[in-house]
Amino acid sequence: MASLKPKRQKPTDSQAVIRSLSVTLADARTLDRIAQEASDYIGWTVSGSAIMRALLRYADQQDVGWFKGQIFP
Repeated sequence: MASLKPKRQKPTDSQAVIRSLSVTLADARTLDRIAQEASDYIGWTVSGSAIMRALLRYADQQDVGWFKGQIFP
């Protein structure tokens, strides 16, 4: 008997992939503060998720030396 459950497809680069992460209370406060400062600066609401995506994109643009010095000292 064939399954009625649809097959899961791998997401493409343009599709959202849900990830969760744990942060300390201090990190959550920092993320909230940065999001609020960004919102105040541009006049639109900026979410913590948007901040994390921007940080990932920024990190992706850096060279290996930046990672060694800033992320993996």
